[in-house]
Amino acid sequence: MRESIFPEGPAPAFEALAGTRNSNFLLLCDHASNALPDGWDMLGLSPERLEEHIAWDVGAAAVTRRLSHLLGAPALLSCYSRLFVDCNRALGAPNAIPEESDGVAVPANQALSAADKARRADIAYHPYHRELTRQLDVLIDPFVAAMHSCTPIFGGEARPWHVGILWRRDETSARRLIAALARDKSLCVGDNQPYSALDTPGYTVAEVLEPRKLRHVIIEIRQDLIAESAGAEAWAERLADLFIREFGLVGPSS
Repeated sequence: MRESIFPEGPAPAFEALAGTRNSNFLLLCDHASNALPDGWDMLGLSPERLEEHIAWDVGAAAVTRRLSHLLGAPALLSCYSRLFVDCNRALGAPNAIPEESDGVAVPANQALSAADKARRADIAYHPYHRELTRQLDVLIDPFVAAMHSCTPIFGGEARPWHVGILWRRDETSARRLIAALARDKSLCVGDNQPYSALDTPGYTVAEVLEPRKLRHVIIEIRQDLIAESAGAEAWAERLADLFIREFGLVGPSS
């Protein structure tokens, strides 16, 4: 069964998972959820729309949670849809609370007042980023993996990459991960694909991780590979083995 975290009740702004074995390896999932707070009436969209990529990174939360468990690493996941407010965009940017996403108009996001936008940020954005800042402040030289997923088709064109590794400032970590993944000849690995972080690194990387000069990678897994639980499990196991083998993380005791 495909995992859905569409809400059955109120959700907190973030989900923080503890990890003690590899406590300085932090997993982030900015687009983990398609949940909305009570009272927003699905932003005027159908439930089917809120299951699509416009609302969240399908499968990314499942991979992140399982990878956190396998590695014994901490993780921070957003708990509200990016259509409510996008935790990976700068507040004030047009796409922070998009009026339209992938050609789909979002009725409840039209012509919002400054007070409306500030209220959404207080509910979802600021708590998530305060927790991220708190975690980064207590970690010693952390390595951060930003977990995302991408659609298999974009603009009518099929994306051939099973996984893409995006980079801007920390090219060294990205190259290491790309090379490790590429050893599996069954995989098509994107180097700054399906889009380039040189152009669009996202707020979390550009404004949080890079100013701290933290080692980091951005991982984009194709959604059709992780939309079901078995695929998410397989990708988490692949990445866990790779990080232990290639990046010196501590493996489970035998």
